[in-house]
Amino acid sequence: MPVEVSIELPSRPQPPVESAAYFVIAETLANVTKHSGANRGSLRLWQADGALRAQIRDNGRGGADPEGGSGLRGLQRRLAAFDGTLDISSPPGGPTLVTMELPCE
Repeated sequence: MPVEVSIELPSRPQPPVESAAYFVIAETLANVTKHSGANRGSLRLWQADGALRAQIRDNGRGGADPEGGSGLRGLQRRLAAFDGTLDISSPPGGPTLVTMELPCE
């Protein structure tokens, strides 16, 4: 599936933040390919206001729900360990938007 990528970072994040972000982004994109039925997606990664932020979108069928299984909840818990958040907007019929925010210096 093609994914349009936009990265706007002044420098690399600290290794623990970079690792957490990589894992969450990789797992989210894997979920898109496995479950969404999407034929395209996008990833935007940037830093603003002391946080590393990412938005992952797809044009799939929607319906992603953290309460429906352990995968998305696990990603939320991983980010919470860094005082980060993972928000999911995925109405039935789509599209899905996953927004990650991780505090960083």
